[in-house]
Amino acid sequence: MGYDLALIIGHVDEELLCPICADVLEEPMQSSSCEHAFCRYCIEKWMQEKQICPVDRSDLMPVHLVSVSRLMRNMLSRLKIKCSFAENGCSAILSLDEFRDHVANCKNNPKVVVMCTKGCGMKVPKDELAKHNCVFELREQLKDQISEVSELRDLQAHQERRLNEHRRELELVQYYIAALRSTNPVIRNVGDQLDRYSLMRWGRSLPLASVRTWGSLISTPDSPMHMMVREGLRASGCPLHLINVLMDCCYEDSWPEGLATLEMRRMNLHRLAQFVTRLLPVLITGKPCVVVLGGDNAHMPENLRPTLGIIMIFVDGVDETHSEPAPLPDSDYM
Repeated sequence: MGYDLALIIGHVDEELLCPICADVLEEPMQSSSCEHAFCRYCIEKWMQEKQICPVDRSDLMPVHLVSVSRLMRNMLSRLKIKCSFAENGCSAILSLDEFRDHVANCKNNPKVVVMCTKGCGMKVPKDELAKHNCVFELREQLKDQISEVSELRDLQAHQERRLNEHRRELELVQYYIAALRSTNPVIRNVGDQLDRYSLMRWGRSLPLASVRTWGSLISTPDSPMHMMVREGLRASGCPLHLINVLMDCCYEDSWPEGLATLEMRRMNLHRLAQFVTRLLPVLITGKPCVVVLGGDNAHMPENLRPTLGIIMIFVDGVDETHSEPAPLPDSDYM
């Protein structure tokens, strides 16, 4: 590689020239045995083909390369070099260490990148600015972006298909486990853990809710409301094998002891605001409908904490919120 000898100002000692590229040494390295010095780039490229010194043919391996002496480094540091674009009007006189950075950003460099002043805001090489066509370049950029968006959509569709396949496989496994629960306590425990995990993964996709009016709670929904809630669960992606489990928990007689009656709810009113609740799609259910999951509410007293999850339907007084609680580790809901 090296620094162009023709750009160096004044005399250059022969020892400061690379025997491979014949220019002034750049990032110099030398052989620890014969002490011949080379540009780092030049000698590393040379040794990809040959393992001998290019000057005296002695053995030369990568482990033999060391930094050059302090004397040689001092001699190189005293050299001055002109900019590569001196003929284009640059008058800078530089040390070797400054040369590469200066050339890359020199305003007289015809390839330096500048911003188009015609309105498109694109960055183009300076020597191409005169023939730069904003409309053409923007069309090409738009075409590339449309192609990229199309590829991303195809990838997204592929990933969604794979995700749906995995979901179906998981549901089949869960149905199979459900069929075995009654016969094997170990399978029953594994199934319970999978249910909790599935509910928590689904629950994380629902927005958080804040209940302002616990007194508007509907403790015994009628059949039409029951069907709308079921549709809300299905549309929101609730695991199919758990929809019936949650629907059975729409009524107060299936809620934890501390919620099972109006009297108990009044007694625990000061604690109800501590529930982490999630909102089902209101347009489907017709009324504010929240899900209270056991994995979200490990902090609640046992008499208020659901085993898996419960559904609560309100007349009004429920707001969507956006502050997500810190995720629980898997062990907390499995």
